[in-house]
Amino acid sequence: MSKFKFRPHALFHWLNSWLHPSWLVYASFCGFISGLSLCLAFHNFWQTSSLWLIVAILMILVGIIISRRWLIPLALLAGALLGNFRIAPELSSSTYFNQLAGSEVNITGKITEDPDLSDGKVVLRLTDLRLEGKDQVFSGTLYASLAGRQTDFLRSDQVTLQGKLNAGFGTFVATMYRPEVLAVERAVPGDIFAEIKQNFATAVHAHIPSPEADLGLGYLMGMKNGLSKDFSDTLRLVGMTHVIVASGAHLGIIVNLTKKIFGRLSRFAELLAALLMIMTFVLIVGFTASMTRAALVTSLSLLVGYVGRKFTPLRLLLFVATLTLLINPFFLLNLGWQLSFASFFGLLVVLPRLKRQFYGGKVPSWLANMLLTSFATSLVCAPILIYSYGTFSLLSFVANLIILPTLPYVMLFTFLTGLTSSLSFLAAIFARLAAALLDLHIFVINYLSQKTMLIFNLPTGDPKIFLVYVILILYLLSPACIHHFRKKHVIIKTRCKLIPRPK
Repeated sequence: MSKFKFRPHALFHWLNSWLHPSWLVYASFCGFISGLSLCLAFHNFWQTSSLWLIVAILMILVGIIISRRWLIPLALLAGALLGNFRIAPELSSSTYFNQLAGSEVNITGKITEDPDLSDGKVVLRLTDLRLEGKDQVFSGTLYASLAGRQTDFLRSDQVTLQGKLNAGFGTFVATMYRPEVLAVERAVPGDIFAEIKQNFATAVHAHIPSPEADLGLGYLMGMKNGLSKDFSDTLRLVGMTHVIVASGAHLGIIVNLTKKIFGRLSRFAELLAALLMIMTFVLIVGFTASMTRAALVTSLSLLVGYVGRKFTPLRLLLFVATLTLLINPFFLLNLGWQLSFASFFGLLVVLPRLKRQFYGGKVPSWLANMLLTSFATSLVCAPILIYSYGTFSLLSFVANLIILPTLPYVMLFTFLTGLTSSLSFLAAIFARLAAALLDLHIFVINYLSQKTMLIFNLPTGDPKIFLVYVILILYLLSPACIHHFRKKHVIIKTRCKLIPRPK
């Protein structure tokens, strides 16, 4: 048996070999996410000087121009510097507000998401924060819980609150409980799409009773305000919370419907109509963490598909994750953002692997495809849910088989009910169809929630649950998967050799 010999020249040759520039770009994305994670973990940042921002950009540009393997660590470091620079304002604001914890303040902010109305209180999320007597605009989001069920708040309103400031939690830099509302200012014309959303919800409620109307609006536009706390807890117990959070599934239904209508004209008309529908839907729902991710993924997939190209799943994940964290670095702590990307990973990476494992090159049946899809997404999301809530439910498999196939029809009938609200006869027909399906959904959810033998309670906050991801990664990197990748790589390389070079 020959002994292994260390060959420095071979290692130097490998490190100095050429690398596609995109690898260095995505390495900087990995560094960016890692830098944000480290800053959030230690609640500290390194530098805020613009000089470091310029240095990081120059490092990435040099890496792209030279494109050598030994520059990958440099790209990672540059990305980490960019992540540190991006999150520094939010952490600085959080530190400043923590120093003011317990003091009475007057603070003004802008409502970024629809107010939550539940349990006799109103929850507001405010950004662009200003303290009385300070000219500085602070980054981050303030969590404000107000007593009573005031409904005169709309997204984009400027609200001034007076009360005790408390330390933040999760994605919030500070909190206020039961503050006094000093002023509410609404710009003219204000957030037109928020008013359209509110008027549409009123029209639906005029024809569909509660709780069916509340659930239908949750499906259609992610409105969770009208759902009772008990029913919300039941949805979480059954594992169906994701259906009332406007995300990729909702956009997928809308885009597919738009393609069927405008695809008969031309590919460009199909693309333009789909992008306009995505933009309109996002403006109505709001720029939540899951909605931002879904809009970026869907829009990029449409644009890249239009020019005849496609993203590999992992690259698309990294690209969209970096873009969303550039918008708001605290999305990294948002449970909706985490579950959104986990389910996305399950659909694009785990699901194809399972299909190859069980069906080879054959197309699975509708039922098998639904079960595999539900299993893949549940497997990746389960550790996050167990760590956060301490419960894991097998009921979602059954609920998905009944609810998801009828979800597009519920959304369609609910939308047509609000659209034809002024035509009572038509609205009544669509309302009855929507209410019948919504009654079925409510019955299934309540019935399944009673099957406690399929619900498992585990300790919360235990990081050992994430060891499941190690097993999952080992499965994805199993010899069969690696063999498939190598075989595909050899085929591509062979085809490239067969293509004659231009003289």
